[in-house]
Amino acid sequence: MDMEAQRDTAKPNIRGKIKQQKTELIQEEILDAASRLIAARGFRAVTVDDISAEMGFTKSIVYYYMKNKNEILWRIFEKIDDTYAKGLAEVLESGGSVTEVLARIVKMHSLNVMSRSAWATIYNRDENELNDEQREVVTANRRKYNKQIQDLYARGVKEGIFRDVPPFIAVSCIIGACNWPYTWFKPTFTHSAEEVASVFADQLIQGVALK
Repeated sequence: MDMEAQRDTAKPNIRGKIKQQKTELIQEEILDAASRLIAARGFRAVTVDDISAEMGFTKSIVYYYMKNKNEILWRIFEKIDDTYAKGLAEVLESGGSVTEVLARIVKMHSLNVMSRSAWATIYNRDENELNDEQREVVTANRRKYNKQIQDLYARGVKEGIFRDVPPFIAVSCIIGACNWPYTWFKPTFTHSAEEVASVFADQLIQGVALK
């Protein structure tokens, strides 16, 4: 194949990549704008017109990239689940004692809640706005996430490090505490998100530590 033919072949690939990047960028903008509005007003009070106005776009552009408002909400939930799953995988792969790993999980989770308060609000409040199939996926993702932390806790119990209580209950308490800052933490709070996350890690680990 001569050089000119190679260039002709490459052009469609480059155009395709640029188009894909543009699509992903605009979809991200839609999800960010929708997250802010839905968190502030509630899912049912927000329209596609509101989302497009927030972005400075026409409604037709939003509909070009998203089928409807339900798809927007679903994509937000998918993004949240994916972020937490990746964060947990990174922590679990980082190594260390069960105490160190659990402390890093607490920090990772609580920091996500505080740095993405709109996400946390939607995730903890608007799940019932999803359809049945979507809710089943969210429930399965949440169970998988919690189960990995429960397995870590059970290992800590076996090693004589954590209190011998049912891992499901222990982890439910820990994750519940980590989720709660979305109701009160603000960027203007006296302490930074990092400081709050460190306090959470210290206090929650002390609460489950055997010694």
